[in-house]
Amino acid sequence: MLGRTTGILINRLVIGFVFAFIYQAMTGVATSALSIPLTGTIQDLLWGLESADQALSTLAITWWIVSTTFFTLIATQLVRFRRKISPYRGENMDVQPRITITSLVVLGATMSFLFFLLDLALGAVSAVSDIHTIYESAVSGDYGQLAISILFSIVAGFVVVGVIGRAGKVVKITESIKKKFSKKGDAKTIADTLGLAPGTLVHVGKRRVDRVWFSAIRYDGDDYAEVSKTYDISECMDIREGSVNWFNMTGVHDAGHVRRLGERFKLHELHQADIMNTELRPTLNVGADNIFMVLKMPHFDDDGNMIIEHIGLVLGADHVVSFQEAEGDVFDRVRENIRKSRGEFRNMGGDYLVYALIDAIVDNFFVIMERVGNQTEELEKQLMSDPKPETLQVIYGLKRQMMTLRKIIWPMREVINGLERSDSPLIRDATKRYLRDVYNHTIQTMDTLESLREMIGGMLDTYLSSVSNKMNEVMKTLTIIASIFIPITFVASIYGTNFAHMPELEWEGGYFAMLGTMGAISCVMLAWLRRKAWL
Repeated sequence: MLGRTTGILINRLVIGFVFAFIYQAMTGVATSALSIPLTGTIQDLLWGLESADQALSTLAITWWIVSTTFFTLIATQLVRFRRKISPYRGENMDVQPRITITSLVVLGATMSFLFFLLDLALGAVSAVSDIHTIYESAVSGDYGQLAISILFSIVAGFVVVGVIGRAGKVVKITESIKKKFSKKGDAKTIADTLGLAPGTLVHVGKRRVDRVWFSAIRYDGDDYAEVSKTYDISECMDIREGSVNWFNMTGVHDAGHVRRLGERFKLHELHQADIMNTELRPTLNVGADNIFMVLKMPHFDDDGNMIIEHIGLVLGADHVVSFQEAEGDVFDRVRENIRKSRGEFRNMGGDYLVYALIDAIVDNFFVIMERVGNQTEELEKQLMSDPKPETLQVIYGLKRQMMTLRKIIWPMREVINGLERSDSPLIRDATKRYLRDVYNHTIQTMDTLESLREMIGGMLDTYLSSVSNKMNEVMKTLTIIASIFIPITFVASIYGTNFAHMPELEWEGGYFAMLGTMGAISCVMLAWLRRKAWL
C-alpha cells in the first residue's frame, strides 16, 4: 500500500511539474508580449472585467479564454499519455476520448479557479506568489523554497488529474443541458405544418445530425462498389442498369437534398414530405414506378433512453433508397453480407435488399424485448425485497416504452403484410416467401410485447400492494406501541392529579408498586395481542 501511495505521489509530481513549467512559461511569454500583469488563473479574468482601460480589458479577457482552453488541452494530453512520463505504471484511469468545446471551457475555468486558490495558499505560506521566483530560489540552494516547489507540483498534479479525470461527467452534463435547450427551439411538430400546401417539405421532429451525408452500394453477381460516406450527393447518384443500387441518406431535415433525391428517383412530393415528417406512423404506398414505405427503428442511446428513429425506404426497378434520421443503425449486418457475398444477396434484386433491411429492423425488436425483459426481472426482485418510489418511476417508464413499441409494431405488421400481398412486379414471388417469414417474426414480437405489457401492468399492482403491506406493517407496529402505552399513561396520569389525599404517596413502596403495575399491564397487553394473532 505504501509503494502504491508513493508511486501515485511521484506520478502527480511529474505531471504537476511538467504542467507548471508549461503554465509558467506561457504566462511569462504572454506577460512580456502583452505588457500586462498576468497570472494564468481566473485572476486575469477578474482584472480584465475591473480594468478601466477597454483595450487592456479586452486583451486580459481574451487571454484568459485562450489560455484556459490551451491549458485544458495540455492537461488532457498529459493525463491521457501519462504512462510515457510517469515512473509508476501501476495506476490506471480512463480518460474521456472526446471533449466538447463547452466542456473545455468548464474544465479550464475550474482549473483556473483552483490554481488561483493554490497561488493564494502558496503566497500565505511562503510570502512569495510567483512560482518562477520559487524555482530560482530552489536552484540557488534555498531548500525551503525547493520543498514548496515540490509541494506545489504534487498539488498541481492532483488538480490536473482530478479535473481531467471527471471530463466524462462534465461532457454528459453539458450535452444534456444543450439538448434541453435545443429541444425547444429546434424541434417542430405536426401543428407547425397546419395551413401549408400538401407536399410542402417541412422537417417535423428534432434534428439529429449536424450535417447530412450519403453512402451508396452497387452490386450484382460479379461486381461490387461502395461509397462509404460523403457529403457530396453527386458522388452517389450514378445508377448502373442490371445491378442493385442502394443509396442511403443520413439526416432528413434538409429539404433541398430530399427534393433532389425525390426528383432523381421520381418520388411523389407527398412521399418526400412524409420522409421529413418523423411523427408519421409506419405506412406503405405501392405505385406504378416504385414502392414507398415508412418504418420505425427503435434503439437505446448511451443513457438507456429508447430512441425511435424514422426510416424511409423507396424500392424502384433498379434502386433502393433509404432515409435515416441519425448516424448508426442495425443495417451493418446487411452491408457486411453484401460485401462478403453471403447468402443470396448478390443473386437477388432490390426487393430482396428491402426484405433484408426490414428483417434487420424486426430482429432488432427482439433485442429491445430482451433488454426490457431483463429489466422486468430485476424489477420483480426489487418489488419483492424493497420497493422504493424510484421503482415506480421505472415501471411507468417501461409502460411508456411498451406503449410506444405497440404503436410501432402494429402498423409495421400491416406494411409487411401489404408487401407480401402486393401485386407489384417490383416484388417477386421468391421474395414474398421471405417477407412471410418476417411477418411471422412480427407476430411473435407482438405476442412478446403483449406478455411484457401484462407483466409490467401486474408489477404496478404488485408495487402498490407491497407499499400497502409495508404501510400496514408500520401502522401495526405503531398501533401496538400505542396500545401498550395507553394504560401505562393512564396509570401515570393519575399521579398528575391535584388531589390532596392519596394514601399510597405516603407509602415507601408506592413508587415501585406503580412501576410493577405498569409492567404487569404491559405483559398482559402483549400476551393478549399475541393470543389474538396480531403479533
